Amino acid sequence: MIRIVNKEIFKSSKIKILNRKISQHLTIDSTNSKSPINFQVNLLKVPSNFGYYSGRVNRPYNEDRWQTSILDLRPETLKIDDNDNNDNDINNDDIMEGFSNFDFDNKKLVLESRRIKEPIYNLNSPPIDRTLFSFGIFDGHGGIECSNYLKNHLFENIEKFNLTNKSFIEINKFFNLKISGYWKRLGRKFGDVMINECNIENVIKKYVDKINREHQIKIKEQDEGEGEVVNDDNDHDYDDDVEQLIDWEDIRNGKELWNIIEMMIKDNKLSHWEIFKIRIWLSYLFTDIQFLTWENENNQILKKKLKIKEPKEIQERLINSGSTCTSCFIYAVDWNKEDRNHYFYQDNVVSRLLIGHIGDTRLIICDKFGIGHSLTKDHHPSNPIEAKRLRKFSSGLIMTDSFGEERFLNFANTRSFGDLSAKDLGISSEPEISDYLIGNSNMIKNFKNNLNNKEILKDNKILDFGGDESFIVLISDGVTNNLSDQEIVDIIKTNYNNKGIDKGNPSKCAEEVIEFVECIGGDDNATCLVIRLGGWGKWPIEDITGKLREERMMDIRYNR
Repeated sequence: MIRIVNKEIFKSSKIKILNRKISQHLTIDSTNSKSPINFQVNLLKVPSNFGYYSGRVNRPYNEDRWQTSILDLRPETLKIDDNDNNDNDINNDDIMEGFSNFDFDNKKLVLESRRIKEPIYNLNSPPIDRTLFSFGIFDGHGGIECSNYLKNHLFENIEKFNLTNKSFIEINKFFNLKISGYWKRLGRKFGDVMINECNIENVIKKYVDKINREHQIKIKEQDEGEGEVVNDDNDHDYDDDVEQLIDWEDIRNGKELWNIIEMMIKDNKLSHWEIFKIRIWLSYLFTDIQFLTWENENNQILKKKLKIKEPKEIQERLINSGSTCTSCFIYAVDWNKEDRNHYFYQDNVVSRLLIGHIGDTRLIICDKFGIGHSLTKDHHPSNPIEAKRLRKFSSGLIMTDSFGEERFLNFANTRSFGDLSAKDLGISSEPEISDYLIGNSNMIKNFKNNLNNKEILKDNKILDFGGDESFIVLISDGVTNNLSDQEIVDIIKTNYNNKGIDKGNPSKCAEEVIEFVECIGGDDNATCLVIRLGGWGKWPIEDITGKLREERMMDIRYNR
């Protein structure tokens, strides 16, 4: 029935989902001083650096989607310079129904989900200081609508989203009023949730404490009529008898949060480490609002178009899809100043790896020793963090199915985009964010030992694996339900070891992973992205799970 719905919906050009022209080109500068030229490279056509493969396996159709792009933005900025003046295809009076009561600063982005023509991007790639690589994998359920929408819109939203107080308030307002339920209760501490999930609480608290101490000292000086010099912020505690300038409760509920953020930026106390996490967190929620509104509007049109009176039959034909999402964003933070390229896959670069995760798609990194580390945790009801979050607002809805697996209502995942029918109960699109340093091991040591960086890295809870990492893998649960993290890593390593640089490149390795899943009897859509890092091919020649995989293959052949 879902497939029939898809065909009917996409007949109307007014409401179809479009493929966005996200930039996938980067500029490579020649290292030959006698020939100072540069040339354009399409990331999708460099299989030695990036590989992808997706299969429906034993399903009749594939709901997995993926995307990669090179974003043109500075990660330390709140507002984005929008040079795209191609507004002829946008009817500014035709605001989507779901947004009619909201006054977004990002009105243009809201309207872009309805336009017919593609956006026009500059054919040149972003300047080197604004080259930010993004990779994402989306595992749809209940139809392809949501995973398609994320593929076409998520990275564009992250690139163009304007971070303002108005946007922050309106996002909270939308979920609070339009979705209600879980979000109505959450709305009272929306600011607290954001700063905690973005791991910026320590940075903001230090700044607020400093402002309040200075304010209290100033008040005391005025009352006592004598001066007092502040030598060390940590020497002064709060005086309960003196009013504080900033109430922390107003930070938690969001009333004063954006004022503090703007003050910190002005005082150079908030860096790209914090600002970019805020951008990811709010952009995820904004994209979910876009999809839910698009879905609701299309369902209203569909109801009128089908002219069906039976409620059950109408419900079967409506869109009610969702999607998990794991995205990673990589950009250089330290490099040889003579290197005009300094991209993350080069040897002499330190890069930031930021992950925004929702659901049970997964990101694995292979360290220099050939060991796989999962950098995401599945958002299932059995996850202690998720169980605590949901029981606080939706107690009694976590249950165990006949196979002994915990579920939230009938949902395996407790976080996802879409899933409108359970959004008010706590199915959330708030990304779990984690932050890492990757790249040259010696440069990482020096970077961490720098006094200016030490406090920032500690406050932002940025981790590392010692550097010289080999590759990153993004996979859907159609892979992880059949293979362990180390098996996935070992398939990639052995494929390279056996076939060499050309035939064992990331593209062929991604294909090898999916083919192995198909061979051992996988039953779900399976997608794999392989991203080359500076330590590619330098791992020890060791296949840790080789014997196990061989036994599994023999069992399959024997049982057949």
